[in-house]
Formats: sequence, structure tokens, C-alpha cells
Amino acid sequence: MVLRLQQKPHARKNEPTKHVTLRIPADVLAVLESDSARLGISVNSVTNSILKRWANWDRHMRNLETVTVPKQMIHMLMSNTDEKSVNDLADGIFSFFQELVILMKGKYDLKRSIETLEDYMQTTDVVSDHKIEGPIHIFTIRHGMGVYWSIFVKTMMGRLFTQFVPDNEIEYEVQENIISVRVSLGSDWDEHDY
Repeated sequence: MVLRLQQKPHARKNEPTKHVTLRIPADVLAVLESDSARLGISVNSVTNSILKRWANWDRHMRNLETVTVPKQMIHMLMSNTDEKSVNDLADGIFSFFQELVILMKGKYDLKRSIETLEDYMQTTDVVSDHKIEGPIHIFTIRHGMGVYWSIFVKTMMGRLFTQFVPDNEIEYEVQENIISVRVSLGSDWDEHDY
């Protein structure tokens, strides 16, 4: 039997749109036009991506009183620690994460948790990938913040999978700036289908 590895699409379904007219400062429009030309996409696409980020992420971060921290700072903070401290940190942050999922998605479960993590990675420009190999789902995250951040992600993902699919075997591959998690969720499991 040959198992086919397939890429998990993360695009959301096309949602209905409405036409609106906005007045924005000329200097802001100049930046949008410049960036859209550099990226090879329309100003409309750039603007929609900014608005989606606000609607899906940034407005919740304001309510939770979060701050933006550069990746280099996280790397520096994490490099001066040990594995036990990282695990303790993940345990402490886990209840905050549960509240975040409920606030953003309306309910706390595995699908909404994975989708929230994907939203976070997309918002913070962390490279992630989700592949399916038969019933096995492979989540790969390339973060660039050092081995202790990989351990932090491993602990957070481990807590999620242990809570929601406790009998499933989880395999981790932890490297300096990348982590891969393999777990059996079934070939038809989809974090966007709830």
C-alpha cells in the first residue's frame, strides 16, 4: 500500500464581499501601493490582508493586553534558560492559550486550537506547514527562535494532543529552529471544519 503525502490547504473558503469606499491618508496609500507593487499583488489584496489580520487577531490582542516582541528578543530570553523552565513557562501559558481560543473561536477544542495556532503563525510570519500522510498529520513549524522555543512549542502541542486525543501516539522532531509533530488524527480530519 502506498501512502500519498498531500499538502493541507489552509485557504479559507471564499466569503461574500461588499463594496465600500474608504478615505485614507495619501501617505498611507503610497505605502500600500509601493508594497503591493513589490509583492506583485493588488492594493485591494494588501488592504484585505491588513483588515483580516485586525478582525482575526489584532483586536483580540488588544483585549488581552498583549505586546509585540521581536523574534530576536524571544531567542535571547529563551537561550538563557533550561528545559525545565521552558516546560514550566508553557504550563503557565497554557491556560492563557485556552482563554485565547475561546475568545477568538467561541469554543475550546482541538480544531479551534490548531486553527488559532495557525492564525498566530500567519500573523507573526512564522513558517508553518501541515501535511497529511494517510491518517497521520504532520505539523511543521520553522520559527527561527532557538531550540528552547522548539521545546516550548513541543510542550504546548503535547498538552493539546494529550488533552484531546490522549490515546494517540505523538512523535516530535525537535531542532534548533524547527519542530515537526506527527499525530494520527484520521485522513478526513480538518481543523477548519467545525
